[in-house]
Amino acid sequence: MNKKPLSIHQLWRSKKIYWVDTYKTIIRYVSKDYADIFKPIVIGSRTGKRYFVKEENIQRFIKKFENSELSE
Repeated sequence: MNKKPLSIHQLWRSKKIYWVDTYKTIIRYVSKDYADIFKPIVIGSRTGKRYFVKEENIQRFIKKFENSELSE
């Protein structure tokens, strides 16, 4: 398994979160809506802000989505 965190762009391009079509939605999920699940690594500030997410947090989010556990 890849231990290196994925950038938001890499996450979007990989289509791991298969129900999301837009890059902006992925950013919103990671930075606001589900930040508690993704636990993003934030580098920079303001317009230079970059988000990175660990593979295990992505898998946990997908599992919660598929089991309808996100609203809890």
